[in-house]
Amino acid sequence: MPINSTMKFSYTLLLIFIFCLNSFSQTNEELSISFVKKLERQQYDSCYAMFDTSMANKFNAAMLEGMWGQIPKYMGEYKGYSTVESSKKDSMDIVAVRCEFAKTKMDLQFAYNDAQKIMGMYFVPPKSKNAYVTPEYAQQNKYYETKIAVKTGTMSLPGALCVPNNTKNPPVVILLAGSGPNDKDESLGPNKALKDLAIGLASNGVATYRYDKRTLVYGKDMKNVDLNSEVIEDAISAAAMLKKNPDFKNSKVYIVGHSLGAMCAPLIASKSKQINGIVLLAGNARPLEDVVLDQYNYIFGLDSLDAEEKKEIADYTIKMKTVKNPKALKTAKADDLPLNLESHYWQSLVKYNQVQVAKKMKQHILVLQGERDYQVTMTDYNLWKQHLGSNPKNQFISYPNLNHLFMNGAGKSMPSEYEKQGNVEEKVILDIATWIKEKSSSK
Repeated sequence: MPINSTMKFSYTLLLIFIFCLNSFSQTNEELSISFVKKLERQQYDSCYAMFDTSMANKFNAAMLEGMWGQIPKYMGEYKGYSTVESSKKDSMDIVAVRCEFAKTKMDLQFAYNDAQKIMGMYFVPPKSKNAYVTPEYAQQNKYYETKIAVKTGTMSLPGALCVPNNTKNPPVVILLAGSGPNDKDESLGPNKALKDLAIGLASNGVATYRYDKRTLVYGKDMKNVDLNSEVIEDAISAAAMLKKNPDFKNSKVYIVGHSLGAMCAPLIASKSKQINGIVLLAGNARPLEDVVLDQYNYIFGLDSLDAEEKKEIADYTIKMKTVKNPKALKTAKADDLPLNLESHYWQSLVKYNQVQVAKKMKQHILVLQGERDYQVTMTDYNLWKQHLGSNPKNQFISYPNLNHLFMNGAGKSMPSEYEKQGNVEEKVILDIATWIKEKSSSK
């Protein structure tokens, strides 16, 4: 799962769109260091004074204090900052300040526009020294890849289409990433799970299409984000676009979703007549707020729970109860809700029961699960099996040694595992390809 932008709380602090007033005599790197030093001295009001007044209603000194105060519970005591690096992305300058914590290192990144105003501020893991490695099962002589965007209204999301060579009307898969503003490859450290799936399936005769999420491309301009605007609408647009492509006129179309993408797959299939089946990779069957609570307990439980961690779990439990109370949820503010997500988003989740939608589906379903996954666990897999297993059109496979990214490992899965280079296990690729070809050849 989700776990989006956003919900992988041990790696990424939720993206905060803020603006700051600054002195034009300072460079962007100097501004970033100044901001970090104010955090170190707990000068939250001074930090707040840097914010643009138009954003004051979305972020205040108390929220900043709360954010900074929560970080040691996940990463250990703050030790200081070290390196500062600048880069360029589109029209924005990006400055990364390396922050040292007792348990890990994280980059506090600032995004600046030409006017030296901060457009975004977020924690990300330091870029891994390990680079992405193309899996051995990718046979590049068997497919070609072209760039093609998916459009929904006036929005355009960059994407990539992988097509097997010398194959007429191959089955085609739409790949959906998990929570957060993921790119088309679902990049996490040196790993790219969706890219592995895309080129692995294309090497085995199944066309694939993947694209950047709307929350990545248009995130700073999006308001009232919900499941429809984050996932559903663009997936339906992608299916319609593929069916208009002459190469796929007679092809069957499938959704292969990972984590949040898997959770949303039944709803997409129920809304689009062009979807012939879905594959759920680590899709949560339980409500998201319950899954996140399990994640808190798991990560804090990797060592002995201290008083602060117990309090954090208790505080989260209160927020979770707010989500489950329709009246309270309707008027709740983001800082009173799990993951600081807006009420509008949680309301869209509460209204959607993925298991019940899946039970009513006429299309085939394949459920896949890594048994070492601590983000979406075997509890969810067994719930899918319990509710869908009586229907012969559905199939279930679990993999003893795989984690949330369907990459191989041993022992207890830990967050640091995602920082190590790996690839989606080949057996997962072959199981999906075999299932899709079987369903595509049947009437």
